[in-house]
Amino acid sequence: MPDDFRQRAKEVLRSSDPLDGKIRSFTTLLSEFLDNALVSILLFDGEVEEFFIRGTTARFEGGFDGIRYSAGGTVDYLSLVEKRPVSLREVNRPADSRLRAEYYAFPMTYGGDLIGVVQVQHVGEEGADEGKLKQVEESVGDLAGVVAMAIKEETISQRMTKIAAINEAGVNIISTLDLERLLNLVATSAALIMEAEICIVRLYDEDSGKYTIREYYGMKSDEVQKKVFHLDRLVVVDVLRTGKPVHIRDLGEVEKYREFEGYARSLICYPMKEQGEVIGTITVVDKISQKTFYPVPFTREDVNNFEKFIRYVEKAVANAITFEKSEKLKNVDDLTGLPNLKYFQNRLMTELNRARRFSKKLVLMICEVIPHVTFKDFYVRGKGDRIIKRIARTIRSSLREYDVVARISETKFGIILPEAEDGRISAIPRIRKAIENEMEKIRGEGKEIRVDVRFGHATYPDDGDDYEKLIFKTNILKM
Repeated sequence: MPDDFRQRAKEVLRSSDPLDGKIRSFTTLLSEFLDNALVSILLFDGEVEEFFIRGTTARFEGGFDGIRYSAGGTVDYLSLVEKRPVSLREVNRPADSRLRAEYYAFPMTYGGDLIGVVQVQHVGEEGADEGKLKQVEESVGDLAGVVAMAIKEETISQRMTKIAAINEAGVNIISTLDLERLLNLVATSAALIMEAEICIVRLYDEDSGKYTIREYYGMKSDEVQKKVFHLDRLVVVDVLRTGKPVHIRDLGEVEKYREFEGYARSLICYPMKEQGEVIGTITVVDKISQKTFYPVPFTREDVNNFEKFIRYVEKAVANAITFEKSEKLKNVDDLTGLPNLKYFQNRLMTELNRARRFSKKLVLMICEVIPHVTFKDFYVRGKGDRIIKRIARTIRSSLREYDVVARISETKFGIILPEAEDGRISAIPRIRKAIENEMEKIRGEGKEIRVDVRFGHATYPDDGDDYEKLIFKTNILKM
């Protein structure tokens, strides 16, 4: 066997088996060649400087896919970076010991790239034969080339699969105009594509001037979730300050974020921009690879892939925001900023259905403002638009936050009072008094304009159980 080991090793490496099959056959062949030594093949992950087992003659319950360890300070790393075999042999061995223990690390390098290490643990009456070790070293060189090419093919395949997934998700995202549905799709897609445990999506809120959380993907406990939100808030501050993404491979290595080490390990936070302005951020936390049982750091390639995904998201979110604003404008009265007739009609149907489902009362009202002067005197000389605008604001402030007020014609306002048992009794006097007070202020400003206010009202289900009946009764102005 010593004479034909390398030839047999080459045959193994030239076979049509997948990489894992070749590695399994190679370790078995090498173990038999070195007197049943324990042989393990470790591949090197340069992004995180860790070794992980790809093949071994040792037995593990449940497999060894998740076994990794830091490369720094190990004999294996010394062998790899200096590209030379390293051997360890017993010293001060007892005189009556029959067996001798040896450890060998053979580096696998290819074209300057650090591929990994072949570990050999040899125990025997005599040390391993030097001639055999030389053949092993040469065969490890052959193995390195095969592994390097296979990993390159694997990487290209994974990259293409990832890009295909990003493109497919991007098409779905771009075609979604409903903002809430879009953000849910973005968070889910980002987590799946990036293999992340958590995804947090923030958007700029024009009312508060803050970047608020609009979507969350994850299954962490409330305690962990709060911590991760706090972490995200700190990272987002850095992103907003620089306008650039933040990539943290290991939170424990950054003093600013060390307090979160027990709750998360790694993250990427990327800004979403429109015309150079940051409109939001997306953060993915803790990469869970299919081959590991615990979080591993996001790599530079992950950052590059995430950027491709973000480009789709930016366009989709900008489109959805524009669409949402456009839809709001369709349902908003230009003068008062209140909902218009179209919105009022749709909302009334919604509230009626809700009242039926939960057996609640609903009050529908119409408030008409009737000027004492002609149309021309009111709108041209009296600047009636400003008066109508102030009356609209007065009506709105006289009602509950969840009541609906809409401008349904030039001088008419529609009002929906959900779950209002005494809505017409208490609301009408309150609104009338508020309008009278506002008109007193207007006259105090030098505008001698007087108006009457009339109300029509109907209650569901007392005055009717459908849309037409309620509208008909409400239009009979009587108060």
